[in-house]
Amino acid sequence: MTRRSRSRFSAEDRKGLLLFAAGIAILVVLVAVVLQKLLSAENAYDRHTLCNERLPRQVHHLFIIDVSDAMSAHQKNFLNRHISRLLEMSGINDRFTVFVLDERYAGLSDPIVDLCKPRSAEDVSGLTANRLFVEDLYRKRFEVPLQTAIADTVSAGDQPISPIYEALSDVAALKRIDPRADEVNLTLVSDMIQNSRAGSVFHSGPSAIEQLPLIDLRRAKTRVLWLSREKYKRYQTPELETSWEDYLASVSRFDQIERVRN
Repeated sequence: MTRRSRSRFSAEDRKGLLLFAAGIAILVVLVAVVLQKLLSAENAYDRHTLCNERLPRQVHHLFIIDVSDAMSAHQKNFLNRHISRLLEMSGINDRFTVFVLDERYAGLSDPIVDLCKPRSAEDVSGLTANRLFVEDLYRKRFEVPLQTAIADTVSAGDQPISPIYEALSDVAALKRIDPRADEVNLTLVSDMIQNSRAGSVFHSGPSAIEQLPLIDLRRAKTRVLWLSREKYKRYQTPELETSWEDYLASVSRFDQIERVRN
């Protein structure tokens, strides 16, 4: 370049060109950061279930709720508190699936609710995310639908059959356990009065449970919230509890039976 061509650019011109180039570089970096954020694993969630298949899932919580009889007010409050504690303890992307005993299929219903826990406002930085948006998503798309579905479910009741065994069998046969979950917790919320073609406690007592076919729920840690009912007091015996403990221990990783008073 000749001295004459160099003189075309003054010091101010060169300064302006440098500032322009710096601005372009900053813009490119910002676009790259935004794209990286949009395409990151934490944003790859299903819009219906909020489940993210690109993030780890520590626990899958499955609930089977027996609606053959309506719950008492105390039992409803107990279940709500139990699930609220699980929500607080659960991690991001943990899955919650709720079923009922369904007389139409004589077994497991379709999921009443099936959602994964998204981030809450406490899980994000105000510098990198819209905390109001995150909190709104958590409340409206996860917490409220889950609590509403459970509230509607436990207010139901009065089914002529109680296909507890069939529902457990359907969990295995219909592959309702999330294969990506590291742990599986299956909770039965029921009076545990099995009453179906497979066996009836009303007719055979605890031996109805002893004669049930074996199923494969080895991945699941099973727990029972045993709903005490005054009208079934003569059936809800220690012998029946022992029969269920033995059966669940033979087909799953049995945890415990917890009695919930009427």
